[in-house]
Amino acid sequence: MSMYFAKIILASASPRRQELLREAGISFAVHPAEVDEELLPGELPAVSVMRLAALKAGAVAAQHPCSLVLGADTLVVLDGKMFGKPADFADACRMLKELSGRTHEVLTGVSLVKYGQPAYTWCSKTLVTFKILRDEQIAAYFRLVNPLDKAGSYAIQEHGELLVEGIQGLRSNVIGLPVEEVVQKLQELQK
Repeated sequence: MSMYFAKIILASASPRRQELLREAGISFAVHPAEVDEELLPGELPAVSVMRLAALKAGAVAAQHPCSLVLGADTLVVLDGKMFGKPADFADACRMLKELSGRTHEVLTGVSLVKYGQPAYTWCSKTLVTFKILRDEQIAAYFRLVNPLDKAGSYAIQEHGELLVEGIQGLRSNVIGLPVEEVVQKLQELQK
């Protein structure tokens, strides 16, 4: 993929996003964006992830004007309620109890930006259905996985089989970046 652009910069420190890009064969550098990631009151979840992805990509693109920058932001959404990263283990436990036995959305906003040019920003959605979880199952999951740096307090690629009954959509999106869509957009931009 490195043939598409001389240099792609990932505006994220996420090891999961980095792994997905590596697995797709996309060469990149990492420059985490330093932006205010606070959600705005009344903002719709899809609008929020796209706004934050574009904000991250734009901030880094201004520092690297000759590079294409990839920004992303992921939220878990259940009945319109947004779940970001938990504040602590009690908050993580509360989140998994709310998601238990239900189907939620994982929304990832993605933005590809080159300084001074129009941004390509979109939202990818995957539906995730959780098993019914008992307290001891949640505790067992937390013994295996640190939930504190994960939207919705879980990672499908880290013992997700303990929580997840099924998904509809891109698994990579649940991990944190719909890499198949990113590859497609890079191919379109090359034309």
